[in-house]
Amino acid sequence: MTRRRRARVAAAAVALGLVTAGCYGLNGRLPPESLTTVTPSCSVVSELAQPLVDMMTAAQAEGIPLQPETQSYLPPEDPVPPRIESCYRTFEMQQWWRDLYCSKGACGFAAVPGTSRHGWGRAVDFEDEQGYLNFFSPGYVWLTQHAHEYGFYQPEWAKFTGGAPEAWHWER
Repeated sequence: MTRRRRARVAAAAVALGLVTAGCYGLNGRLPPESLTTVTPSCSVVSELAQPLVDMMTAAQAEGIPLQPETQSYLPPEDPVPPRIESCYRTFEMQQWWRDLYCSKGACGFAAVPGTSRHGWGRAVDFEDEQGYLNFFSPGYVWLTQHAHEYGFYQPEWAKFTGGAPEAWHWER
């Protein structure tokens, strides 16, 4: 393949969301050396690790024990996920979550595998002292007031009025 053809293929992959400029691999298939482990359930692309730690430290200093999710918070009748990946999510775990939600007729609550911001290691699902975040949790209130200071935001679809409300889901 010529250099020009490789460049066109790479540009098409970026346009389709299969890779991003400057990324080290495919969505959900990032090499371990591009990730930093923040907690046992949370690895992120290395450039996000320090801002994430700083943000959680600031929340904790204000009495909000904000951290990446440590469990799935699924109803007891649902299957238990093979592992908890509250930040970077492998392609296989993206598929597991998509299959679970589609089996409930709610495919819109899980990204199509290979398109999730979790698959780039750029999303975090948070919990606080009350467990998973809802739109009235102390952790959620703190994030709405301070996450932007660390470069994190909640996408429109995840907000209270969004198409798939998820108080716990934040991105950078």
